[in-house]
Amino acid sequence: MAYRVLLTGKNVPIIDTFFNFLWESYELITSSTRFEDLKRHIELTSPDIVIYCLYNETQDEMMTVNEVRKRLGHTSTFVIVGAAEDCDEFQEKSEVPADLVLKKPLTTEMIKKQIDNYMEDAKRAEERAERMRLAEEEANRKKHILVIDDDPMMLKLIKEHLHHKYDVAIAKGGMMAYKFLEKKDTDLILLDYEMPLENGPVVFKNIRSMEGKEGVPIVFLTGINDRERIMEVAKLQPQGYLLKPIDRASLLDKINQLIG
Repeated sequence: MAYRVLLTGKNVPIIDTFFNFLWESYELITSSTRFEDLKRHIELTSPDIVIYCLYNETQDEMMTVNEVRKRLGHTSTFVIVGAAEDCDEFQEKSEVPADLVLKKPLTTEMIKKQIDNYMEDAKRAEERAERMRLAEEEANRKKHILVIDDDPMMLKLIKEHLHHKYDVAIAKGGMMAYKFLEKKDTDLILLDYEMPLENGPVVFKNIRSMEGKEGVPIVFLTGINDRERIMEVAKLQPQGYLLKPIDRASLLDKINQLIG
């Protein structure tokens, strides 16, 4: 989609250049240099870019341009175009300098290239900032753990071990766990191997078949330590298993390895 560009200023030849040669590249709008007129145009059209075409501005006119620039903030990209001395004067006297300065002499190709490059760079910077914000938000978020076990005492014990560092939800079997996971996400699942109705392996396979839950780390909790059962657990390729009775230090270490 073409950028919406609001053109204004006393340099009419430059404004004409946009309408004569760049009308296919941008959605062009023009306004007088009156402050109220500019303000109204900006409010009604929400331009991506405001371009002020400078030409020997008086002190009062420069104050108007400066006020427009301040009001824009970061909602629109502010560009000035004109002779080098006019652009330098604006940048020197403005409380908020222009985002992009285009000094004459300029060809239409140079104007378009510099504007497009600036907008692409600004978009990438905005995306990077958003990724950093989300990463920081994720880092500060308490990770969530779902514990699935039919033993109320075990659920209580594990929750006591973890609640200071993690958000913990509990489920007393597969059916309760499925209902929870249909509505919410979790960062890790602690799953009892031996349960009535549906045992750990069945629940494991069912969770793995749920949309969006294929990669959630699952750690088995088992009170059986014979080699044959351990091999059965390993065949399912969980992210780990812990023997009951659960050692708090081992539990926290395993969770930290998987989700921090």
